[in-house]
Amino acid sequence: MEPTPAPRCTCADELVSADGCVVTLCGTYLAVPTLRKMPRPGRPREEVNLGEVVIVVAGSAAAYDPAAGDNAPAQVSLGEGPRPMEEISAFDRKRVEVEGRLVVRPDANEPPGAARTMPKPMLQAPTALRMAK
Repeated sequence: MEPTPAPRCTCADELVSADGCVVTLCGTYLAVPTLRKMPRPGRPREEVNLGEVVIVVAGSAAAYDPAAGDNAPAQVSLGEGPRPMEEISAFDRKRVEVEGRLVVRPDANEPPGAARTMPKPMLQAPTALRMAK
């Protein structure tokens, strides 16, 4: 008996119903640069890539985050740690498919009651990263 394939998530509206499930996430692989230091007025920003990656899917983040504006893009963090630089250079800004367990509301490390932004949804234990068909 052949195992059933993981459901595909291609837009923000599908993320909430797939919370906690193993899915195939389809979207644009995007490296998130980190500001190295505050720029001086009139100087360009200095950014460095520390391995943070998100998968941008169609739709708005308002589908799973009531505080997000309608124009906020729907993004899912890829894994819990930094991604390898070779992977980032191969897939950055390309349409990809990746399998993993989708967690829409990962626990935040801040103490309860502290003002904070809601963490992005996360794809835990990502595997089988490949270019989308």
